Amino acid sequence: MRILISGGGLAGLTLAYWLHHYGFTPVIVEREQAIRHDGYGIDFFGTGYDVASRMGLINQLQPNVIPIQYVAYVDAADKVIAKLDISLMEKVMYGNYMALMHWTLEDVLYKAIENDVEIRFGRYLKDVHQNASAVTVTFDDDTTESFDLLIGADGIHSNTRQLVFGAESSFSRFMGYYVACYSLPDSYGIGHAWKNYTEPNRQVGAYCSNREGEVVTLFMFKAQDEGVISREKRLPRLKQVFNGMGWLTPQLLNDVVDPDTIFMDTVTQIHMPTWHQGRVALVGDSCGCMTLISGQGASMAMGGAYVLAQAIQEQGRYEEAFQHYETMMRPAIEQRQKGARDFAKAFVPGTELGLTAQKVMMKIILRDMFVGLLRRQFGAGSILAA
Repeated sequence: MRILISGGGLAGLTLAYWLHHYGFTPVIVEREQAIRHDGYGIDFFGTGYDVASRMGLINQLQPNVIPIQYVAYVDAADKVIAKLDISLMEKVMYGNYMALMHWTLEDVLYKAIENDVEIRFGRYLKDVHQNASAVTVTFDDDTTESFDLLIGADGIHSNTRQLVFGAESSFSRFMGYYVACYSLPDSYGIGHAWKNYTEPNRQVGAYCSNREGEVVTLFMFKAQDEGVISREKRLPRLKQVFNGMGWLTPQLLNDVVDPDTIFMDTVTQIHMPTWHQGRVALVGDSCGCMTLISGQGASMAMGGAYVLAQAIQEQGRYEEAFQHYETMMRPAIEQRQKGARDFAKAFVPGTELGLTAQKVMMKIILRDMFVGLLRRQFGAGSILAA
């Protein structure tokens, strides 16, 4: 069975690995020209860690962890208000935890399949047609090709979803925030830490990457939904929103090396009535984006890919496989989406009172005695059967 995977990110690469493992012939098409080496940091634990372990990738990931020793919430004078030590985070995650840059995980997954799976970079889908025996796609160069199945693993702004299921606006749920990030040389003394500073409706963070002497910024702010903000408008918008903000904010904004490298997007979830239609199914953020507030986007994308591949292998027909996959994954995705929605307002409080409450709560719960509570908050366990 030949299976086309649209999207070469975490979900697509993981899916390709397991499909090849089960004896299928996956083919990946990826719009980018190569595996990307930019992005942001992620907490890697739970289901994703479980999948990576089953793939034998933990030893490849471990040497490239971000050397963060703690996450700190600071005031304008850089004084620590509350601190989460990574040792506590590891305890919360039952010892199965790594802080990783997104590019590290993607690179390791790519290397795990590059000699076994055909990957067509710089390609994307223009049209999709399906019948009882095949799904036929038209690529950007107007060539056509038929496959047994098509899986959309192309992220929150999924082209596959657009072509088969309809416009993104039918499924997106804007959560009231924008997020932005970019890398800088560490001339601020961040060191091996992740520091966050918050004022009502806006938050700035800076943390070390796994590249020596580099920090990654993280900006989050409350706003109306303006859709995609073009690259040339991103830095001016950040300077407008964060004007007058304390801590290192002015320096971080003034020191931008290349404005074109700024990532910016809405904080938006994807909610769909079904994740499959005929011979086409979706996986990862394309069907169930939880947002970075959930802290589990990468892990659950890998988990969904694993469950989908396993279902295709074990179920007799693709219809049954797709339904089994969705039945298995949807409750876990929806639970984490709800958790992210509930947590969003507390994550970036909108008032001084809310900010004070956040500081008090952080001081109280970031301790060993609240490991159980933190496990429930983070969703620390894997959803996969042992």
